[in-house]
Amino acid sequence: MEHKTFLSTLDPHEREAVQQAGRVQKEPLRPGDQLFRQNDTADRAALIITGRCRVLWQGERGRTTYLATRRDGDLVGEVALLDGGRRNATVRALTDTYVRWYSREAFEALLTNHSAILRKLLNSANSRLKESDHQQIAITSAPAQVRLARLLLRLAEAEGVSTDGDTEIRDVSRQDLGDWTGMGRDAASRGITRLQERGLIGTTRARRRIVITDLAGLRRHALASADD
Repeated sequence: MEHKTFLSTLDPHEREAVQQAGRVQKEPLRPGDQLFRQNDTADRAALIITGRCRVLWQGERGRTTYLATRRDGDLVGEVALLDGGRRNATVRALTDTYVRWYSREAFEALLTNHSAILRKLLNSANSRLKESDHQQIAITSAPAQVRLARLLLRLAEAEGVSTDGDTEIRDVSRQDLGDWTGMGRDAASRGITRLQERGLIGTTRARRRIVITDLAGLRRHALASADD
């Protein structure tokens, strides 16, 4: 399912209105900085100008679930701002990230004065929800080993950094992989070892990094049926 950013759906006039309504942060958010924290009161939204942000949900016993990665042109935090509730997820910068902030007042004025932008925003939010649901089902419905491969493929496509022909996924631990697949850390570690034995993943001394050496092979493995 192709991901379309909110900004890409706007015409030039609408883009100008969106840009004028917000305030650009002068200094970038650094990797690990939080844009929003789960359960906080929603008081603003953000449009990502450049950078990558990871969206995580925290459940019981502190376990997290990976929901999505947002990038240039994506709007984040707008749903909670519109419904007046609390944040249902944490959004954290993965890279140096510049954003355009929107206060509640500025955001409401923008949507009141531009009904077409409101329609496109709602369509974008609905598409993102369907995209996330589709990807979560694809991961959770698979056997453990395929589940891990599908998660790694999703992360590689959303966040992967090309390095000497390989694809590197950063800021992810085996505990994260265990939580996000529901396998647990030990099973995820065994799964990583099996993928290394298949030649799909390399070894690295860097902490919290996964190096995919055969992205096409990982994709074939991720799309395999339960009987493969």
